[in-house]
Amino acid sequence: MNFFREAELSQAASELIQFDAQSIQQVASGGHLNYPDVWLVDPIAYESNGRVSRDSESPRMLAYSIGDRVLYATDGCNSCLRKMPADLGRLSTEELKMFAQANDLRPELLEKLASLISGL
Repeated sequence: MNFFREAELSQAASELIQFDAQSIQQVASGGHLNYPDVWLVDPIAYESNGRVSRDSESPRMLAYSIGDRVLYATDGCNSCLRKMPADLGRLSTEELKMFAQANDLRPELLEKLASLISGL
């Protein structure tokens, strides 16, 4: 699990991260797809100023399956997947921003995930 930024999290917030990861794994399993290879979490969307957030207004966890070229996202309530038009790690910054906007994703999270993938 990769973190978008460093943050100390409570046990309750850590358990929510695991719950969201399991939700994404269920979506992958339901679609007969591989589990994601790379995960990215924004810890601030799970806990801020000592308050644990059960859900967020936008995706707080992204995951990517390299072999299937599938991007997963969850906001704590809903998990979804999107087939990528090309390998996420090879999309330009502009393509990433357009994809993020079209799919209601935070561009900075998608860009960070792409950088993690291109570093593999």
